[in-house]
Amino acid sequence: MAFAADACAYGAKRNRRAMDRMPNAADLTSAELASLTLVSRGFICATIPKPHQARLVELGLIQAIMGGLMITPMGRMVARA
Repeated sequence: MAFAADACAYGAKRNRRAMDRMPNAADLTSAELASLTLVSRGFICATIPKPHQARLVELGLIQAIMGGLMITPMGRMVARA
């Protein structure tokens, strides 16, 4: 089940879809999967394309912390598949 939210917590308009299941490698383009694999090697300082970063953060596969990118446990499972 997917739903769309028109507003985020900060009041900005946003069209987002939430997945009702854990994303897998088939949900990513080959370039997004390559970016995820790069992040899975360790903490990196934003060296992947911004659209890939935004999509991977939205899917919960990576997180932006302390000025860099780090893979989440769910992202690690997808990168290994």
